[in-house]
Amino acid sequence: MDSLLQEITMLPGVLGCFVYSGEQQIAGSKMPPIFKENSIKTIGSLLARTIQMGNIAQLNFSAIEFKFNESLLIVNPMAKGALLVIICEPRVNKSLIAMTMGMLTADIETAMAKNLVAPVPQQAVTTTHPAPSTHQSPPAPAQAPAREADIDAHLASILEQIKEALAMAIGPIAGPVMKESIELWAQQGTTSPKNLPTLAVLLCKEINDQELEKEFMADFTKIVS
Repeated sequence: MDSLLQEITMLPGVLGCFVYSGEQQIAGSKMPPIFKENSIKTIGSLLARTIQMGNIAQLNFSAIEFKFNESLLIVNPMAKGALLVIICEPRVNKSLIAMTMGMLTADIETAMAKNLVAPVPQQAVTTTHPAPSTHQSPPAPAQAPAREADIDAHLASILEQIKEALAMAIGPIAGPVMKESIELWAQQGTTSPKNLPTLAVLLCKEINDQELEKEFMADFTKIVS
């Protein structure tokens, strides 16, 4: 749960987030220290009541936004009455927030379900063990590590900055997308600073949004210039 919420808080403009369960408990939280546990529970309880009142009025909320002068509260209802609550800056990229919530909601619900299921105690079973054999099987051969593109050390910091710029466009999936694109980039030619525009083209294909592509390319140009 913590790692999933951490992915949300890494998004530009996100100040914190938490999950309020249907059992009126905080299932997970990545909120600033100023928010104490009791305060988070109070916020979650008020939001849950708002959702319930909407359900009574036959209003099926897919997401709710509460706008304040200095912050924006985005609430995403989940299974079994749970809520994913994100506190953002007013001018946050809401499209990126919505895309990230869409990708992570199912994983968060799965993590909550696992935490609610208590482990089943194992009964002791008496078995008769055969005498140990003097013949030992040869150890299994170690699995070869996955091959990765050989990148010059001086490019590492540049690629890390490019990945951060990509994360502002597509969110937490930037890491695996960056890795796959680098592999393809390495197969197409020399991995050198002069060939970085080719990598940018591959990454823009993954963004697949004109406005976000423009923002990414603006950041990319600043990084490589």
